[in-house]
Amino acid sequence: MKHIFKIIIIISLSSCSTKTDYIIDPRGSKDPKEVIRDRLECRELIKPLIEKKHETILGIIPFCTSKVCMKFGTIPDYDPMKKCLVGRGHSVLN
Repeated sequence: MKHIFKIIIIISLSSCSTKTDYIIDPRGSKDPKEVIRDRLECRELIKPLIEKKHETILGIIPFCTSKVCMKFGTIPDYDPMKKCLVGRGHSVLN
C-alpha cells in the first residue's frame, strides 16, 4: 500500500512540471551572444498570452473567450516563446 501511495505522489508531482527548455543552436543564430537576454525579454512579452491560456468562468470552469486562448486548443504546435525566439533570429531545435 505504501508503494502505491509513493507512486501516485511521484506521478502527480511530475505531471505538474510545465518548464520547457528550448535548445538553441548558437551557430544557426544571428547573434548567439544575445540568447539569454532574448529569452528573458520573450518571457516578459508572452506573459499576457500565457495568462489568457487559462481563462475561466467564475474562477472555476475553464472556458476560452479570446482568440489567443482558442489558439492553444486548436493549433497543436502553437508556442509563442518559440515563435518569439525564432523572430529574433535564433535557431530553436525543439
